[in-house]
This record gives sequence, C-alpha cells and structure tokens, in this order.
Amino acid sequence: MSSFDEVEKMLLEPQARSFKLAPSDLDPQHLPDMNLHKGGRLTFLLALSQRGAGGDGMHEAFRSAFEDYLTHSKETKARLKDDVTKGLVEDLKKEFKAKGGLTDEFLADSDGGLLDYLLKYLHYVLFGIDPKDEEKIEVINGLHYDSSSAPYYLNLLGNVLQGIKYKDWTDQMRAVVKIYEESPALKDFKTQSKYNNMTRAELANLALSIMSLAGMVGPKTLANNILGKSGLPAYEGENTGDINVIDKLKELDMTDRDELLKYIHECGRLRNPVSNSHKVAQEDFTIPINGKERTFPAGTIIYIPMQLGSLDKRFWGETAFEFDHERPNLCPFSMIFHSVGEKTNGRICPGKEVAETMLVDALVAIGSELKQDAS
Repeated sequence: MSSFDEVEKMLLEPQARSFKLAPSDLDPQHLPDMNLHKGGRLTFLLALSQRGAGGDGMHEAFRSAFEDYLTHSKETKARLKDDVTKGLVEDLKKEFKAKGGLTDEFLADSDGGLLDYLLKYLHYVLFGIDPKDEEKIEVINGLHYDSSSAPYYLNLLGNVLQGIKYKDWTDQMRAVVKIYEESPALKDFKTQSKYNNMTRAELANLALSIMSLAGMVGPKTLANNILGKSGLPAYEGENTGDINVIDKLKELDMTDRDELLKYIHECGRLRNPVSNSHKVAQEDFTIPINGKERTFPAGTIIYIPMQLGSLDKRFWGETAFEFDHERPNLCPFSMIFHSVGEKTNGRICPGKEVAETMLVDALVAIGSELKQDAS
C-alpha cells in the first residue's frame, strides 16, 4: 500500500477522516468550533469526511468558504504580487545580509529573519493584515511562535502543556481569532447556505486551526529543508543523507522561478514536509502482509504514506534517492501538497499556490547573496 500507484489512488479518491494529523492523535475538544465556542459544530477540515466516503457535505461547504475568502480570492491573488509583499521580500534580503546568511539567527529567530518573513507574508497575503501593524503582529507572533500554537490541538499533550506551561493559550487564541475576524479578508463575510450557514466566527476559528497545524508548520518545515537547516534523511542503503541541498541551490539560475520551484519540489520529494496522511476504511479489506492474507474491519485507520510514494523506484526510477530537480514530470507528480501535482479529490493543500510563491520569493531574495558566497 506504499507504492506510488497505491498512494496516488488513495490521494485521488474521497477520504473518510478521523481525529488525526499524520500519526498524531488530535483532541476533538480542542478542535474548532468545539472549544472556543462551546456547543458549536466541528469545522476542522482535516477531520471531516468527504461526500463519497460517508461525509454529509460539511467538508466541501466549509472548504469552499476557506478558499473563497482566504486562499483563492481575487484579493489574495492580488496581494501575492503587490508592493507590500515585494517589500517583505526586500526586508528578507536585508535580514539575510544582516544576520550573516544561513545562520541560526536568520533561520530560527522569530524576531526578524525567515520566521518573521513567513508569518508576515502569510498573514498579509491570506488575511490582508498589515505587516507594519506591530500590535497585531506581536499578538499573532506570541501565539504561533512564542507559545507554539500547534501542540494545543494534540491529544493529551495539549492539555499537559496548557496545564504546566501555556496557561493562557485559550486567551491568546481568542485574541488571534478576533484579529482574523476583523481582518480585511473576513470582515465582510456573510453567512450563506452554500457554506452550510457557516458563521464568521466559525471561519475565523477554522482559520486559526489551519494556520496553527498547517500554515505555520508546513512552510517552515519545507523552508528548513530547501535552505539546508534540516538536511535530507539518511535512508538505509542510500547516499541521500550526504546530499548538500545548498550546493545544488547555488548552481541554479536564481532568477528562473520555474527552476527554483522544481528545486523546492525535489527537496520536498526527498523529505516530504508531511510524510503521511490518513483515511478511514469504509468497508472490510484484505491485504497480504509477510506472505499472509490479513483482513481488517471497516473503521480501520489507513495511513497514506506520501513520502514512500515519493521514493518508489518503480515510478521514479533507479535515481529515486538521488537529487535531480530536472527529473521528468517532477512537479506534475509531486505529492508534497497532499495531491498528485494539481490532481486532487478536494484535499489538496488550499494554500499551495501561496506557499510556493512565498518560498520561491524567498529563494530569489537570498539567491544573489548565496551566489556571491559560492564565488
């Protein structure tokens, strides 16, 4: 079930879902809208099943609202290319020089540098929040970085950390939800039947969970990969762990956005930012394990191993564990955004275009400096 073909099949068919994020169990009581607005209905997209897999249409309705107002709106597309975003890219270039290149200060300090760029870029492009509004940015930074918002949603760990370290998590989240609700992107949101009568508060809470568990984690993970901070895995019997991606990056034309995008996807293919997803079996199924037929009941959680599909030599050839950003059909068959290139059953990362543009912008910004270092 880990071949490219099997993973592709699972990614392109409707998925029933449970309360999981990759291998981690999520706490249903911490998911939107069940905690911050008690008595509400669950809006968390990653835990909602699709039509065709037991879903009642809420996934499709809520996702449409998220896309129409945040990731796919004409305002979002305009902000991706406007002067404010260009200014953030220029600021990143200056920070790169000031912090001495690919140092820990540049890569890991949320006060300026890469993390500051990711947070301001995403919140401006998606929500229209002014990156120069220091008061709002400080509140958002305080939750997503200083308090690390993602663990709040994890089963057991979230309650433990809230009890011993982040006692004001809920207050922080309410403050960020308020900023999201009042943002240019959401301030005019109207409840509509096509969105299953979703309210602005529900959408803002959904946005908070997505930003916490995906928006602020996925791009950071992929950025650490393409900028050499995390390194590639040392797969058993392969030399992947010896590959220095920065050496590969320095060889590229830093003005060629298509080439830089392929570089990003090849780094992601070798180290997927999210290694697996899941679905819930809708009926009993039988598969061979160690030469024996094993039958599992309906309701079994099945992992969708995008990372293994991305390394399958039967599809990618004998060079599957080597770095080659020019390999044929790399982007059309990339699985790093929970899809197969642009092919999806409705589960593709809704922020794919924004994330790709943001990371290419970052490479363009620091590329000339890296080239100088190489010479």
